[in-house]
Amino acid sequence: MTDRIVAVPCEGDDVLALFSLAAGDPLGEVPVGSHPVHATTHRGRTFVATMGERAVTAVGPDGAVTRIETGVLGPSHFATANEELFVSCTAGDALAVVDPESLTLVDRIAVGAEPHEVAVSPDGRRLYAGSRREGVVDVVDPVAHERLGAVDVGVTARVQGVAVGPDGARGYAVDQTGARVVAFDPERAADTDSPDTDPVLCEAAVGTDPYDLVVTDDRVFVPGRGDGVVHEFDRDLGLVEIHEGFARPVDLFRIDGEWWVLDAAADHLRSLAGSVVETPAPALAATRVDDRLVVSHYDDDLISLVDLADGPVWTAETPAYPFGSVVV
Repeated sequence: MTDRIVAVPCEGDDVLALFSLAAGDPLGEVPVGSHPVHATTHRGRTFVATMGERAVTAVGPDGAVTRIETGVLGPSHFATANEELFVSCTAGDALAVVDPESLTLVDRIAVGAEPHEVAVSPDGRRLYAGSRREGVVDVVDPVAHERLGAVDVGVTARVQGVAVGPDGARGYAVDQTGARVVAFDPERAADTDSPDTDPVLCEAAVGTDPYDLVVTDDRVFVPGRGDGVVHEFDRDLGLVEIHEGFARPVDLFRIDGEWWVLDAAADHLRSLAGSVVETPAPALAATRVDDRLVVSHYDDDLISLVDLADGPVWTAETPAYPFGSVVV
């Protein structure tokens, strides 16, 4: 842990801020372009999606910065398949395909308008990209760089979170507008020989303003930010429990057998079982490191390393609006 670095895209100051994982010491800032949001890593490099530009920025272990032009605006989320990076470009209605070794744009794949999150099947043979304006989940072949079909979530749906179960038998999409979660059959979704077969299996209502979801082998969790609830379902969207009492839940992490909820409007983490760990400020995003969380406090320009048994280990000031983190 002593040599590892926390890299934090800071949306308000257009930099990647670097900190020591062990102690939270600031190690410098790297300019990466307009509105950096999500990041990922590949063989020591950190790749940053800059939503305000037509480019992805790669930062090498030596600090060298390389801009990879996407040709379309709004790089947002990353997925890795076929040893390539796939980047949803929200304003370009496409997935940009980047070679993380040569640092070049390989291809662009047209998908539904305003693509957002991208999920990868467990075997790596399919990608699923949610569209926030067309109400679909596009099915993409990452080897052929080809869109195979789409799951129709609903004409008014705004698809946010997308996930595939660990066994690959169920896919899930969160409809933010309709406050619901939809389960679909990935095999049917990719069946180009039977395009009229509906891959949607079932759906269920969730709390208002849902954004993301967490899927395990037997559970589906959907935080409802507007209602302060977390819906817990089985894999077929049968309701198991509605967990109440949160302010603005945004994500969940399972650590030491407990499910911990990130809350964007409360200065603590609370588990579904009722355990509480105080934090320096509300949490928008977190990255798991062993049994700890690197927590981004977006509105307060802070990050912290939180031990779920002992509380905050350290807290550090960041440039404006830390959006998340990766550990290198």
